[in-house]
Amino acid sequence: MQKLIQQLHISEFLAKVLLNRNISSTEEARRFLYDALSGGYDPFLMKDMDKAVKRISKSIDAGENIIIYGDYDVDGITSTSLLYMVLTDLGATPSFYIPERQNEGYGLNEEALHRLAAQQTDLVITVDCGISSYELVEEYKTKMDIIVTDHHEPPSQIPDAYAVLNPKQKDCAYPFKELAGAGVAYKLCQALWTYRKKESLTAYTEIAALGTIADLVPLRDENRLLVQSGLKKMKEGCNTGLQALLEVSALDKHTISAGRIAFTAAPRLNAAGRISHAEQGVRLLLESNGEKAKHMAHALSELNRQRQEIEHTIAEQAIEQIEKEDRERDGVLVAFGTEWHVGVIGIAASRLVEKYYRPALVISVHDGIGKGSCRSIAGFNMYEALQYADDLLLQYGGHPMAAGFSIQADKIDAFRQRLNEYATKTMHQEDYISVVMIDAMLRGTDISLDLIRELSCMEPYGMGNSRPVFSMSKCRVEEIRPIGKDKNHIRLTLTCDGVHKIHGVGWSMASLCESILEGDLVDVAFQLERNDFNGMSFPQLILQDVHLPEQVIHLDRTRMIDIYLTLKKIIPEWGMPIWQTQQRIIAAKSDTYTAHDIYAAIQVLKEIGVLRICQHADGPAYYFPILSGKMCLDMSETYQKYSQH
Repeated sequence: MQKLIQQLHISEFLAKVLLNRNISSTEEARRFLYDALSGGYDPFLMKDMDKAVKRISKSIDAGENIIIYGDYDVDGITSTSLLYMVLTDLGATPSFYIPERQNEGYGLNEEALHRLAAQQTDLVITVDCGISSYELVEEYKTKMDIIVTDHHEPPSQIPDAYAVLNPKQKDCAYPFKELAGAGVAYKLCQALWTYRKKESLTAYTEIAALGTIADLVPLRDENRLLVQSGLKKMKEGCNTGLQALLEVSALDKHTISAGRIAFTAAPRLNAAGRISHAEQGVRLLLESNGEKAKHMAHALSELNRQRQEIEHTIAEQAIEQIEKEDRERDGVLVAFGTEWHVGVIGIAASRLVEKYYRPALVISVHDGIGKGSCRSIAGFNMYEALQYADDLLLQYGGHPMAAGFSIQADKIDAFRQRLNEYATKTMHQEDYISVVMIDAMLRGTDISLDLIRELSCMEPYGMGNSRPVFSMSKCRVEEIRPIGKDKNHIRLTLTCDGVHKIHGVGWSMASLCESILEGDLVDVAFQLERNDFNGMSFPQLILQDVHLPEQVIHLDRTRMIDIYLTLKKIIPEWGMPIWQTQQRIIAAKSDTYTAHDIYAAIQVLKEIGVLRICQHADGPAYYFPILSGKMCLDMSETYQKYSQH
């Protein structure tokens, strides 16, 4: 570490962050922190690149009919747009085709290829798809030349296309294997540009960067360089359609980052392919008229709002199904429903992962066929899991962390059993515990705008290069309160080292208000960011976890009845916001019990179903439901833990 500090003139904290990402040599660190896109690899190192470039160049010169065949997600939309722009600039007149998600599904399909062949297509170039289409390529390669560009895991049989560009092929010498589909398309564009223009391609990185960010590939090595360059282009406003998308996503040159794009702009572009048609996304990125682009971007934003509503409903139904069947502790979670919108089941699967921290698959069944989407967790290779059950599947493809498949509906139960069998063989109980990795421990005096400024050279953050996480211990809680429209988030004010007051926010952490009190000493894990407000700038903690040391709590039947009856007097029939209930019950009973005794008693009442939570105008609220039957205190784990028998 000292070598990195001395030779690169960086702080010990930045050096620790680099080491935690397995960047240990000065040369590696310098490349990671300071290299530009010019430090990328020669595209002609990729297998079949020379063949692909010469064939496409011949097609351009001959004025042939070129079709770009893309995928309907952001990676596919950006790959299609990128190749279309570059081919056009090189003198071609290409067209593009993207299948409709619900009716045609992912990748090449026979009906589309039949139609393209009938239209006298000379050359099809796939982007972000095609590597699993051996039989279709075999059938249509005599009717038109097909060049496959893809980045998904290659199956055992590689399509016998005119050329296949995929760095993950076993005999491909390309040094970096983790390019997104847009990255592979960009390397093809680089090679074409060099071959025909005899100069380096410097434009269009913002389009490739958008696809790379959205596809959640590791932001290391060449992906990192591509995204760095692309973010600069975005700030310069090089692409009219993309600028309109960023504007409707409330992003400008001061707020653009890989993380914000992933959570705001990318979902809007993705919404086109999820609940409408991905062609809208391509049209936006190709649009040069500012007013038209704004109108199109707003239309995508509205589609995204609709997508959020549909996805929320499906996720709730999936959660209800899993809990009704007591499958929350399964090694792999599988939920299915009739006519669930295929375009959003992947996001619903992500919600299951967030809630239960288990690999999750969500399936939409239509006419006896289920189409599924998968999301995974660290240590569980989803693609290998699907391979383990491939005899039950009609088709499948994807990555270790995300995949898709189709299956006959009557085989879903057997499929669930097979996946859980695979999980039993490959996973351990501790693998299902979400772990927050800490880069370094800090003191209050270490936190400064200078440290935040230095850490910014680690950007862009994403998969494989997460934002650094730090920790502090024994911080006193000065204030904790719910914030946000639905009061789902918290603002926390801490005193560290006895004197340094620091503010933090915790997204979706409102439940902490039910267990942490002002005056408590807590350990916190957090990311750092600069907060600019009213002309002032100061460091802010983005909370990742808050740990409250074990409290001395005692519960018994008498206490429980007393607290229950007090709550019955406080909470009206229609409910009361959680924060307000807590204030009133503590004020009423602080002379009798500790606040943590009261919080634990409330937890017991929730666990046995006596007290429940609903959504109130002022945020989550407690209410007393109408009960049938007697509730037993021993049904509560919290009561068993803190009561003396």
